[in-house]
Amino acid sequence: MGWGALKDPVDGDLLAGITAQEQCWAESLPVFIKKRFICSRFLVRRWLAQWFDIDPLEIPLKAPPGLPPLLARGWGEVSWSHSGERLLLGWSGKPIGVDLERANRPLAAKALMQRFFPKIEQAQLVHLKGDALQQAVLRSWVAKEALIKQKRSSIALELSDWCMEYNQSIALHLPSGISWPVQVSRISFDAELWLVGWSGAMSPPLETFGSS
Repeated sequence: MGWGALKDPVDGDLLAGITAQEQCWAESLPVFIKKRFICSRFLVRRWLAQWFDIDPLEIPLKAPPGLPPLLARGWGEVSWSHSGERLLLGWSGKPIGVDLERANRPLAAKALMQRFFPKIEQAQLVHLKGDALQQAVLRSWVAKEALIKQKRSSIALELSDWCMEYNQSIALHLPSGISWPVQVSRISFDAELWLVGWSGAMSPPLETFGSS
């Protein structure tokens, strides 16, 4: 698992570091999304290339806008998330999902919980107030984002299907009755606290990449 700054690299041409297909996809996007799309694919290719020790353009990655990323058969599984100017990248031989959020991200925790969380989970959190509720709701959200990415689904379809167990690294998928392991960790970078969600195989060490 690796993470770093989602910004223009100090060297290299962004367009030269992504495929012709990715450039074509980028041209169809609004300007404010296009730059982030290009930069994220550039960095994902560069970081994966360091792990595989090959040229970034040789990474067999298919990641159209709005769809889960896919590596060619035999290359493992990949997932990523960005928040602000940070990009989190996860790779494993088995299906995984990752999510990244600022630990101090403002949100209407009570309203969010009442609208999107199942009643069984709300009952676990109803005694919490203030920052404790804020952190519990945000932790649950990060965990569910990671789980849904592992299943290659969408948060719009599945958010209410998951019950995160309070103070545990387990979430219950209500339609199937199956419990899934999921980890949410706190990390600090440049005096900021972040929540990192990982669903799938055991979370590996976090490697920090520079912008180059």
